[in-house]
Amino acid sequence: MATGDNEDIFKRIRATLPQAWFPSSSENATPVLDGILTGLAWPWAMLYSLLEYTNKQTRLDTSIGNFIDLAASDYFGNNLPRLANESDSSYIARIKQEFFLKRNTREAFNAVEAADGTIEKITEPWSAVDCACYGRDQYDGTSLCYGSRTTPGTVFVQISKDASPSVVSYELTDIKAEGTGVMLVVESSS
Repeated sequence: MATGDNEDIFKRIRATLPQAWFPSSSENATPVLDGILTGLAWPWAMLYSLLEYTNKQTRLDTSIGNFIDLAASDYFGNNLPRLANESDSSYIARIKQEFFLKRNTREAFNAVEAADGTIEKITEPWSAVDCACYGRDQYDGTSLCYGSRTTPGTVFVQISKDASPSVVSYELTDIKAEGTGVMLVVESSS
C-alpha cells in the first residue's frame, strides 16, 4: 500500500466511519460496504496520481515526454527541438547546457573573441572600461574612442579585413540578447 493508492484512500474513508456502526475491517464482515467504499476511493486515488504526475512536470529534472519539449519551447522557442530518437535524459541535459551558456555578457563576447581569432576589439560605448575619457591617458593604454550613455545595448565589434562577416555575425548572434545591437566594424587596410 502506497500513499494515495486505492487501498490507502479506502482505509482513510473507512477510518472516518463511526466504529460502533460497523464491524472492524479486519473481520471482513462487510463486503458490500467495502465494495462501495472501494468504488468511492477509486476517483480520489486517480486524482492523487494525477496530482503526483502534474507535480513532476513542474521541474525539468522530473519531467517526462512531451512536457520536456514544452519546457524547451518555453525557454528557447523553436531553436532547440528534440533530436530524432533522443531520450528524455539526454534532451534534459542538452536543455540545461543551452540554458546555462553565458550570453549577453562581456565574458561571452570575450570567449567568442578568443575562439574566433579574427575579432580585433570589442567596444561597448556605455562602458567606462572601454571608452574612459577621450583625450586623457587610459589605464590600459588602448586606443581612445568616444563613449555614449545614450546607446545602451550597443556593441561595436572590430574584425580583421580577412574575416568572414557572416561567420562572425552568426557567432555573435548566438550569444547576444534580443534588443542588443552588434555593429561589425571591418578593420581598414591602412
